[in-house]
Amino acid sequence: MDNDKNLRGLNMETYLTVAEICGLLKVERCSVIRWIRSGKLRGFKLAGGRLWRVSRSDFQTFVKGGPAFQELFVK
Repeated sequence: MDNDKNLRGLNMETYLTVAEICGLLKVERCSVIRWIRSGKLRGFKLAGGRLWRVSRSDFQTFVKGGPAFQELFVK
């Protein structure tokens, strides 16, 4: 119970990996990385600079982006 008290006020946001996003959207890894690098999807690199993470809330905002999101899948 003491731990719960210590954790209050901390950001308990969950984060998705590039692989998880690929699975959810059925797209290739390079597409997700391109969206992050272009600023269409907010993400950040972990220490070491190799692994990307995207907050669940930023992913939801991206998906709910309406026409801008749908344009990514128009061929």
